[in-house]
Amino acid sequence: MKKILWIVLLFFFLNVKAYTDNITDFNIENISIGDSALDYFNEPQIVNSELDWFNYSYKEYSTSLLPGKGIYDWFKLTYKSNDDYFKILGIVGIIVKNKYDSKECNNQLDTAALEISKIFENTQQGKKQMFNIVYDPSKIFQETNSNGKSTATSILFDFNNGGEIILSCYDMEKKVNEIDSPIKDINQFDTFRVDARSKVLVNYLKKD
Repeated sequence: MKKILWIVLLFFFLNVKAYTDNITDFNIENISIGDSALDYFNEPQIVNSELDWFNYSYKEYSTSLLPGKGIYDWFKLTYKSNDDYFKILGIVGIIVKNKYDSKECNNQLDTAALEISKIFENTQQGKKQMFNIVYDPSKIFQETNSNGKSTATSILFDFNNGGEIILSCYDMEKKVNEIDSPIKDINQFDTFRVDARSKVLVNYLKKD
């Protein structure tokens, strides 16, 4: 059953034009960078699902955690805070791993990376890397920390136009899994993620 779901998953996020170099042609369950979030969710859903960017002094961007529509359990959609159109600048497709299997998740990572490299031929593919993480509920995007006992294994694709796709397996330490967080937070769980970011969002995250 897992193998069948993974094959379907590939079709969902690799449904792109052949041999393209534009990140807007990449989609996750048909949701793409540049789309309006209103095409997939209503405004109350989006606004009521906003996460807090505690670590950013000026809330220039907002991120909503929204339920998946099929293969993915959750989506994180990022957009400008003052944008009534809710133009998507970043999208993360998230599958929660109830029983994390490092070998299985790494195989999924490698398979997905191979397919992406075939379609986006001119992107720069980074090496698979493992990073340590200290869980921080105040941060939408978790940061690496050599003292962390949780890990993220990732493969990065850099687009010539400045966008990024990041494939990741998150293996969070057990005590983090069990935290009763006061905020809506998917970061404390073991997950497989497909993360697509526009140039605008990439530059903003690097700046801050």
